[in-house]
Amino acid sequence: MRRFLSRKGRFSLRQSKSGTRSASKDFYLGLPATNQNWPEAFGFRLGGTGPSYILSVVEGSSAYLAGLQPGDQVVDIEGQDVTNLSTPALVALAQTLKTVPPSIGVVSRIEQIDITPGPDGRFGFTIIGDCPLMVEDCMPNGPAGRNGLKAGDYVMEVNGIPVKHHETAAAMIKAAQGRPLRLGVLSMARRPKRLSSSMRVLSQSGDSIRESRAHKAMEFNKKVEEVLGEELDVKEQLFEVLKQYAAERDVDSLAEALPDILITEEHQQLIDNVR
Repeated sequence: MRRFLSRKGRFSLRQSKSGTRSASKDFYLGLPATNQNWPEAFGFRLGGTGPSYILSVVEGSSAYLAGLQPGDQVVDIEGQDVTNLSTPALVALAQTLKTVPPSIGVVSRIEQIDITPGPDGRFGFTIIGDCPLMVEDCMPNGPAGRNGLKAGDYVMEVNGIPVKHHETAAAMIKAAQGRPLRLGVLSMARRPKRLSSSMRVLSQSGDSIRESRAHKAMEFNKKVEEVLGEELDVKEQLFEVLKQYAAERDVDSLAEALPDILITEEHQQLIDNVR
């Protein structure tokens, strides 16, 4: 879970695995004074009929520096649950808020899909566009279709590497040369899941489960702000580790990484919240 933090002293450098993100003095001076043109004026685009998702982020923008990434779902804005709001409704709400820019809570919704090529070496889908890339066509009975890819899905990653441009993604897919391919995909439509009879009762309470998770996510963000405050590097490291766990579900790696990040006695409070 990550936060797009408000303007008050939180637009400092961002550490990531690929290096340091920084903003020039001109960027700071050019920050909008209102939310009238949110979110584009702050460097990101949204899509979705409810919930809403981040489709692209401009490098060097306030959204980029705060850690927003394509494939994130917006779950709250200024502490208000927005998991069911469409993009127009979310934008309308944000533009009425006084905090510039409003604080938002997000969670990654990128789904990893592994595709083994067919006998002809092809994967059975085509992509179009830039920032983000969209699946234009996907053969339902082809290798990608059988693994859940659909026309209209957005491709955010190829073999674990974020992609923005069609030419880059196409070259990476072609370079697979018959080897298995892993796509990081954002699907606007909820994927139907086959449920056993023992799972059907649980599915009936899905709405309450989602509401509970969204509430817990907001509470966790509040706890992070309370404990870590302006320790931006620590927050960044924590969110990166949690994102990796969300993708891989490797409990051992998470348990090993947390003590190296949350090193003080005060930090230790967050470990229980992570659990």
